[in-house]
Amino acid sequence: MRLHKRRAALACLVGVAGMALGACSSSKGGGGTSSATTASAGGGTTAATLPPNAKVTGNLSGPGVTPTTITIGQIATTTGPVPGLFQGAFDGLDAWVAWINANGGIDGRQVKVDRVDDGFNCNTYTNAMNQFATSTFAVVGNVTLEDTCGKATLAANPNMIDVQALELDPTLYSVPNVYTPAPNPPGGITTGLEYMKQKFPAAITHSAQLVGAAAAANGKEEQLTAESVGYHYVYVRDIPDLTTNFTTYILAMKAQGVQFVDMTDLADTSDANFLQQAAQQNFHPDVVYGASAYDASEFKLLGDASLANNVLWSALPTAMYLGQDRATVPAVNTYLTWMANAHQNAPSTLYSVQAWAAGQLLVKAMQEAGSSITQSSVLAALKGITSFDANGLIGRDNPGDKMGTPCVVMANVQNGSWVRAYPKTGFDCSGTYRPIPLSEVTK
Repeated sequence: MRLHKRRAALACLVGVAGMALGACSSSKGGGGTSSATTASAGGGTTAATLPPNAKVTGNLSGPGVTPTTITIGQIATTTGPVPGLFQGAFDGLDAWVAWINANGGIDGRQVKVDRVDDGFNCNTYTNAMNQFATSTFAVVGNVTLEDTCGKATLAANPNMIDVQALELDPTLYSVPNVYTPAPNPPGGITTGLEYMKQKFPAAITHSAQLVGAAAAANGKEEQLTAESVGYHYVYVRDIPDLTTNFTTYILAMKAQGVQFVDMTDLADTSDANFLQQAAQQNFHPDVVYGASAYDASEFKLLGDASLANNVLWSALPTAMYLGQDRATVPAVNTYLTWMANAHQNAPSTLYSVQAWAAGQLLVKAMQEAGSSITQSSVLAALKGITSFDANGLIGRDNPGDKMGTPCVVMANVQNGSWVRAYPKTGFDCSGTYRPIPLSEVTK
């Protein structure tokens, strides 16, 4: 399964239908007072945080570098058709910068961020990239559907560093100066699907898939990956964008004995609507599989959380960043502590997690760049980083080779709450990342 990434971004655009944004939600909060070293976790436990980031030492030079500061750039879409769409990326990088600066900065320099909202406009994105090429040491934490618009600038400036939070344009994987902490080239992860197959062997032979029209290619990736491990889809529909009424599809699934409903390519608003309407039609599948359902807004959207109990599942490419892993994963506690410090009321989202991880990947490359830290030496170091997990915040990835990871955490809803179902700690990496040519999913 291609978890989140472009499909989640598209789902945010096509699935909100005037409701709360769910996985795309945003909130601009004021400064918090969370401790930089400890934070309260569930049950009154004091959870561990990461030690200060390892120091970057060397002769640092390049655009955006002064004796006391280093400037990085960031672009995200926060205005336009879906206001606040990727606000989480700004919030997550803010949190990372606050953590870094509180612990001495980078090579003794405080990190500054030059930030641009592209407003879902290609020209705005292009102009920002042109500006950053000469004014910033690196572009870090971008999340926008306009990321393809920076390719000409990147080609003209081969030493320009672009560490994206998420690469939403799959053609960026061939651009040599673009990296991401969580590569997601065209293909699918089998790990979560194989886990669900073992747990619900009968259900996967009566599977159905609902895909928003804008994410049809992503749905095809998911279907091909699932079928490769034994799933049988008896009902597949590309549904109109902004769909809120699922009754027609529910009745058709009920008639065909569907027990596994794949909604990976729809937003959490769709998961909520589907579960509510399925209950009204007395349709009770064994599994509703929704990657975007793991979101702080899901139960509010659902109204009655019991509708999701033991039915709603998600395979996460990250630790459980809503707080369930806070007491056991220091990276989660550190991230959440500094999210509260930077933006006290901002929700934790996939985009904020990945922007934080993008900052960590940049620092790791700078640490490994040698005694002369330049844009070109950092790019060479990025290419050599073939194992990276942001200290356990995300699954172990291979950003240097731009290869996807098979690592996931299986989560499901029990007693009205998201819980870690498998494994008890860490990630399940037992599956594979199955490459799928774009030609197979677009024909």
